[in-house]
Amino acid sequence: SSGINAEWPLRPGGGDGGSIPTRCELVKLKKAAEVKNKDQHMVGKWQHCALSGQTLAKPIMSCRLGRLYNKEAVIETLLDKSIKSHIKKLSDVVELKLTDNAVYNSEIKADLYIDHYSAPFVCPVIGLEMSGRYRFIYNWSCGCAISERATIEIPSETCHKCGTPIVKEDLIIINGTEEDIVKLTEQMKRRKEESKKGKKSKNYVVSEATSKDKLSVNNDEPAADDKPSKNKRHNIQDGNDKQHKKTKVSSDPKESKNKFEDTNSYKKLFHKKEKSTTATLR
Repeated sequence: SSGINAEWPLRPGGGDGGSIPTRCELVKLKKAAEVKNKDQHMVGKWQHCALSGQTLAKPIMSCRLGRLYNKEAVIETLLDKSIKSHIKKLSDVVELKLTDNAVYNSEIKADLYIDHYSAPFVCPVIGLEMSGRYRFIYNWSCGCAISERATIEIPSETCHKCGTPIVKEDLIIINGTEEDIVKLTEQMKRRKEESKKGKKSKNYVVSEATSKDKLSVNNDEPAADDKPSKNKRHNIQDGNDKQHKKTKVSSDPKESKNKFEDTNSYKKLFHKKEKSTTATLR
């Protein structure tokens, strides 16, 4: 057996019958990112609540970030403290004033084509559907939602629907892009800081007013040094007694008669003088 050299032919593969491994089996590559269906993503944002995932129904609320919510879902999140959200109170959201789409049909049938760009609400100025194809904004002070194209084509300083004045900082984009959300979050933080500063200044003014009122009340009350001493009280009483003695009428009848007679005699003197002057004139 040692003198026999047996040469076996080389076979490709692992020697299990001719299997040839390819590169994709030997080298592990990163999986390509899944491409989201734009239509489904758009329908989820514009026709469903951002908190509960249910279909949107009036009354519809919106926050400073431009997300859409059902009012019931907002109240549930406020009651359930375990849910973490940037909505801490009802003043953090606004009820939107939306214009209904008369052509929209909510019924979905199997044999009909589903138009994902149809929406239950439209722009009251131009008539564009609020489906996500066009950008929509709303005014925080009034809650009226209109298309951004309407504000560009028909510029105005007041709301096109209700007439309330428009401030640029109060205009919020509904379901904006990531860049829009970053800007809105910065704006929201700035507003919270300003509101905190305003509350602190109000509390400071109120505390100053209360302290001034307390000081005025304390100044009205006589101090311990201002209270009259016992010696002063005696002196005042002595002076009052002296004045009372001067004005006091004597009780003796003789003294009163003498005074009365003196007054009568004094009057008679003047009476005699008047008679003498009249006689001389005659």
